[in-house]
Amino acid sequence: MRLRIIAGTLKGRFINIPGRNAEFRPTLERTRQSVIEIIKFDLPGAVAADVCAGSGAFGFEMISRGALRVDFVEKDRHRAELLMKNSSILSVMDRCRCITGDVKSFVNKSKGPYQIIFYDPPYEDETLALLVPDLMKLLAPDGILVYERALRHNFLQNSPVNEFCFDSRDFGDTVVEFYRYSKEFKKV
Repeated sequence: MRLRIIAGTLKGRFINIPGRNAEFRPTLERTRQSVIEIIKFDLPGAVAADVCAGSGAFGFEMISRGALRVDFVEKDRHRAELLMKNSSILSVMDRCRCITGDVKSFVNKSKGPYQIIFYDPPYEDETLALLVPDLMKLLAPDGILVYERALRHNFLQNSPVNEFCFDSRDFGDTVVEFYRYSKEFKKV
């Protein structure tokens, strides 16, 4: 299977993606396009992370739109290898780093800061949803965390982190929330 890159310097190029399985759910093209439109002015020169990267489609979209570097975080070794293979095919290896490991390890080891973090964990895993505040701590001032989740699971409903959510969009059974880091977040 393949996914198309929508816009930017890599527009029209394809990335290979892992075969379908219960855990793998690539972000739909129209969702990627809508999300990129919201953050497009933050992308040029940004250091970004694609966490629970899967296919890496969102990370490659960020590179295509001018991100300086993207760190792909993926716990599945085979997907991580495919991410690096795709970065080679697209001739962007110098702008990609693949971190093979789980989200908690990434949060504990990463120093950041990132201007943008795209976070698309498996929808059913509440423990991964609860890492949103920890990921926000890896953001630079005014950095943006984009969090994709299932409409039916709002694990952060009563979290103080919601104070920092500046936009939310529904795409069928998917919700994408946008959080902006500020000095006030340290008090949460």
